[in-house]
Amino acid sequence: MLSTRKTLLKTIATAMILAFGLSQGAAWAQSYDPDQDVPIPTLTEKRLEKLGRGLSNLLFGLAEIPLTFDRKMKEGKPLSYLLGVVPVLGTAKAAMRMGLGVAEIFTFAKTKPEVNYEAILEPAYVF
Repeated sequence: MLSTRKTLLKTIATAMILAFGLSQGAAWAQSYDPDQDVPIPTLTEKRLEKLGRGLSNLLFGLAEIPLTFDRKMKEGKPLSYLLGVVPVLGTAKAAMRMGLGVAEIFTFAKTKPEVNYEAILEPAYVF
């Protein structure tokens, strides 16, 4: 009775080890090629991303002013630069971002399919 129990336990242990080992082989065998595995965005997806980017730039464009101040302060600019130049620079960036947001909102559906849908400003989003 004891020997049959040991034999049964050895058989179960061997089967579990084999099942685990064979299941890992399938995971190792899969290769990943981003050019083939990542789907190409459709025209609708590109247009919706352009609309979302335009809405984001329009709604959060004014955040460029404090963000520019923060970036320049972290760069170690002097106080006179922070109080004199940064508000003008931040306001100009905010105006560009908000104007581009309006343009992207009005042109997201009318753009031709062969046109590049990449962002004009970098970074594409304020946050």
